[in-house]
Amino acid sequence: VQLDDAHLSHTHADLGKAVADSDGPHPMLDDSWAAKHLLGVCLKNKLSNDAIEEVLQVIQHVDFRPSDLPSTPEQLRALPHNQRPVCAIFTHSLERNGANNFCLYIARLLRHNQPLTIFSPKKGPMQEDFEKLGLEVTIMDTTSPKFLEDLSSALLKRRVGLLLANTIMRCDIILMAAELQMPSVWVIHESWPQDQLDHYAKEVFMCKDIDAAVIRKAFAAAGTIVFPSDMQRDLYNGMFKPQAGLTIYNGIPLQQLDAFKHTQDRRQVRAALGYTNQDFLVLHLGTVCSRKGQVFSAKACAKLITENKCTNLKQLIVGARYIREHEIKYIDQIFDVAASYGLSCRRWEELSEDEAGKPDITIMDIQAAVLRFYMAADVVLVPSLNEVLPLVICESMAFERPVVCSNIDAIPEALSDGVEGFLVPPGNADAIRDAVLRLYQSPELRKQMGAAGRARVLKQFSYEHMGECYRELLDTVPAPEQKLQGEVLKGKTVLVDMDNTIVDWDGEFIRRYSEASGQDPLVVEKLVRNREKFEIEENFQASERAQVMEVIASPGFYESLEPLPGAVEALHKMVDEGVDVKLVTAPHPLCAGSCAREKFISVERLLGPEFLERMIITRDKTQVQGDLLVDDKPRVSGSRTPSWKHVLFSQSYNQGMEGKGRLSVWTEWADTLSKSF
Repeated sequence: VQLDDAHLSHTHADLGKAVADSDGPHPMLDDSWAAKHLLGVCLKNKLSNDAIEEVLQVIQHVDFRPSDLPSTPEQLRALPHNQRPVCAIFTHSLERNGANNFCLYIARLLRHNQPLTIFSPKKGPMQEDFEKLGLEVTIMDTTSPKFLEDLSSALLKRRVGLLLANTIMRCDIILMAAELQMPSVWVIHESWPQDQLDHYAKEVFMCKDIDAAVIRKAFAAAGTIVFPSDMQRDLYNGMFKPQAGLTIYNGIPLQQLDAFKHTQDRRQVRAALGYTNQDFLVLHLGTVCSRKGQVFSAKACAKLITENKCTNLKQLIVGARYIREHEIKYIDQIFDVAASYGLSCRRWEELSEDEAGKPDITIMDIQAAVLRFYMAADVVLVPSLNEVLPLVICESMAFERPVVCSNIDAIPEALSDGVEGFLVPPGNADAIRDAVLRLYQSPELRKQMGAAGRARVLKQFSYEHMGECYRELLDTVPAPEQKLQGEVLKGKTVLVDMDNTIVDWDGEFIRRYSEASGQDPLVVEKLVRNREKFEIEENFQASERAQVMEVIASPGFYESLEPLPGAVEALHKMVDEGVDVKLVTAPHPLCAGSCAREKFISVERLLGPEFLERMIITRDKTQVQGDLLVDDKPRVSGSRTPSWKHVLFSQSYNQGMEGKGRLSVWTEWADTLSKSF
């Protein structure tokens, strides 16, 4: 198309006017409160144009009426929506226990707005509870050679898009989710010390298919982990990505509990169990096993009856099961305690109607309905040896019952000593006795503590608040990141230091130096863990340095070093993904020969004999060729310009170093090392 000069000039003029007219806000939106505030929200939350367009389409729709909107985000999330994926809840069993009750509570809270389905490795009495909610329960045998194939088909058939694994024992599901790149949430109820993972998995919970290595691998792979207490999250610190862990306190269904309270007569409830109004009933509710401490509560009650002459005191222990051999033997120990004090102890299921409530100690099997026991009790005992934050405490307080608990783990996050009950040392029958005696002697104290417990439950352990937290979490759980790091690191040579990088050099020094010097280990630990200087002796007084050096050179020091959390798993994973890993370590000049020998022994013990060929012992690491060196030493120098890039393994004495990559925990090795390239 040909344009003459006049036409072209006219077109340029019109275009210039159009540009001038478009400079600045659209006239319809100028000074618009709604537009400015909507833009502010979009900018604050970094919404893309596509997301903003979807929001505008909703607002501009002919059916949009602001008056129809809920007033809170929680109310909006509570609405059902077909874009929510089906969430599969994986229980570790369907037996009646606190961990499985949590799944039932979550299902009750979310089933109206979140599509749910239940998976379990074996049948159990709680299957009926889930099915009464209208939920499908699928039994998948984890020991079957076709387990993964069958599970994959079942997930596909039910259109599952989100996994919720309950308890540490479902670490297999978290590993599967990572493999399938499916979003997942892992709820951890247990508090297993990091150095005792094998003990609890194999000996306490009798798990055949999981061990410490599998558990650590799952923690490292998990995208979102929920802990019911801050204490528990701290217990596993270093095993998971920091951004993956969060705390949500377990709530209790107060509406259900209150309905029971208001419709039941306490005298009739006690009478049905065989107890009179004159009896002082001490309740211990929970699976009967060594972890729950029933033997200590039985001793305490036996002493109260025989030594403190609390002749109307009766103990009811609820939660016996006769499945595992060690639990059966533990039940026998309770009978032995009663016999040693000349008291009667009977199994509830063997009592006639006239005998109910007569024994000094009664042991009852696990029960589906437990609210009646709280109503009947005068005091509730939770003297566990290993526990996180049992629902029994919160449920007891909801019934306004004072609670005597072990002062362990996260229990102090739920109960303050002398306010809602008493905290006692674990495994101390006399301390339990003293606490119960104070409550036995003072009805007013029982009433006061019961009221305080009820108030705390309302404030901290709201069932509805827990549901809102999980509803938001399931709506916002991130999809797993595509794992591209392996391609970046494959074929690269990564040199890794040992002391205070792979193994906990400081920990062994603290132990040995405290023993040798007679100093308080906590004082020594504070000095060593927070020191500013790399060379350990430079952080001590001149008069102490000789002993410091003696400890470093003591026989077996380097052979005894234990791995830092996640280090062993990370090194094996690096090798599996094609990284050429070399262990480059310098022997201490005070004991170079024995130090080198002990390091070989240590590597074989911790990493296996195949890693011995990967060891390089040298005083000059710049002589070693590689792409990266992971080392805690602030500055690594030598006779040559190194071929590698230094990545700091984070310790107190290298915090001032800047301009270098930094690896804080081994669970983040892939991301940190990839970014270093």
